[in-house]
Amino acid sequence: MSKNIYKCRGNIMIDKNKFNEYLEMYKKDFTQEHWNVEKFKWEAVKWFQDKWDINAPDFKKMLSVATDKTDKLLASRMFFPKKMIEEFADTEPEFVRSMFINLYDEAKDLYDRVEKFKVDSNDLLIRCANPAWKMHYQAENSIMTYLWLKYPDKYYIYKFSDFNELCSKLEVGYTPRKGDHKNNIQKFMEVNDELCALLKADQEINEKLQNFITPSCYKDVENKILTGDFVFYINAKFSQPTPVITTSSPTSSVSKTSFLDDVYIDALELDTLKNLIRTKKNVILQGAPGVGKTFTAKRLAYSIMDEKDDERIEFIQFHQNYSYEDFIMGYKPVGDSFKLREGIFYKFCAKAKTNPEKDYFFIIDEINRGNMSKIFGELLLLIEKDYRDTEAILAYNGKPFSVPNNLYIIGMMNTADRSLAMIDYALRRRFSFFDIHPGFSSDGFKKYQETLNNGTFDELIKLIVELNKEIIEDESLGEGFCIGHSYFCGQTVCDDDWMKEVIAYDIIPMLKEYWFDNKEKVVYWEKKLLGIFND
Repeated sequence: MSKNIYKCRGNIMIDKNKFNEYLEMYKKDFTQEHWNVEKFKWEAVKWFQDKWDINAPDFKKMLSVATDKTDKLLASRMFFPKKMIEEFADTEPEFVRSMFINLYDEAKDLYDRVEKFKVDSNDLLIRCANPAWKMHYQAENSIMTYLWLKYPDKYYIYKFSDFNELCSKLEVGYTPRKGDHKNNIQKFMEVNDELCALLKADQEINEKLQNFITPSCYKDVENKILTGDFVFYINAKFSQPTPVITTSSPTSSVSKTSFLDDVYIDALELDTLKNLIRTKKNVILQGAPGVGKTFTAKRLAYSIMDEKDDERIEFIQFHQNYSYEDFIMGYKPVGDSFKLREGIFYKFCAKAKTNPEKDYFFIIDEINRGNMSKIFGELLLLIEKDYRDTEAILAYNGKPFSVPNNLYIIGMMNTADRSLAMIDYALRRRFSFFDIHPGFSSDGFKKYQETLNNGTFDELIKLIVELNKEIIEDESLGEGFCIGHSYFCGQTVCDDDWMKEVIAYDIIPMLKEYWFDNKEKVVYWEKKLLGIFND
């Protein structure tokens, strides 16, 4: 049985049943409440039409005023085309004026105009060489918005991700391809023209629209703005976020498979790690920022215990002022006097001794930031595997004490922290050191990546892997400075704003620290990473 479709131009098809279903929902929800939220689009166009003057003596001021109602369209958390085009117009107003003259020349091919606007913007960014300017932000979506503002009866608001979703929802006979800008825009116009014709034929939605239109709004007699609003509506209302993966109860069983799905290492590495901690008793997980050392430590404990029991795990973080008195035992002020208080490790050892048949895990973050000899004191000997359950006399209370055999110590160490001195030999000989690497190639990360089903995310991960290769080959850095996978984990729904925030506020600052003496390399990678959003 063939599908009930609207046959459009070329290979474009629209599932008739789905369109009608979406349209009925849209008409039902096209209320005053919806209008109050979305009317800014009609107002932005009307404002632009009233204020735009390509021949204005002060072009920068005119441009700024004309786009004054476009904050939700030409600005977002990490995307600033309005701000950057204003910066360009302030620096080279006549050149930017010529860019808009060419863009608005309807006698020329649409995509040729879009592409030239991008090329000119890139030339301006290089020519102006302002270190504060990260990128020009003049991508297909912002340039098409400029066209829509100028010619609202012909163009639509364009966004690659929204168009991609629309094609899927209406089973359009076209799949947008990332980077294929010319074909994407051509098909985008065709699909939206067909939707616009269908909406224009519906008397009810047109009457609703005209009842809401006020003098501050563009009349939209051709329904182009309405079409964009309809597309936004169905993408927002009928989007299907990836199901949240829930964790099991605190005392549920932990399988090897579930560990590898959560912690992005391979099965052989897990077996090696578990064997190390069983035999050595003390292990330090060392690696670059964001490889998931802390995350791995806790789940390693769960895996060895074969259950999630947080009552048998203690977590602390060392720092330069951490002392024996905090860790083992010491006098603490209580009112006007001092009393002998037991430290956190002393208490946890006592707790483990009461249940010798069960494993207990003491996890220490930033272990190399503390003075091990100062913190452990006489217990530095007792944590060795051959001295477990061996008693020593404590300095403060003069009583015998031992570290139980069923207690395991897991430390974490950041290999990219230049501020730390060489690791104390006393620490080295009592711990095994296990390298945690970025897990982008692990089966667990690949499964996670598949659940996000986001082409931009896939491109970003490819670039991070490429970046890590350059970091490894850098003689002043090396493998210990790679970018870890945890910066990109924990999402159930992946969007551009989140990815841009990770790049701008996590990755780029780290690169600036790595290559503090090579600004050109930082700028190169900054543009390359943020450049994947220019669709």
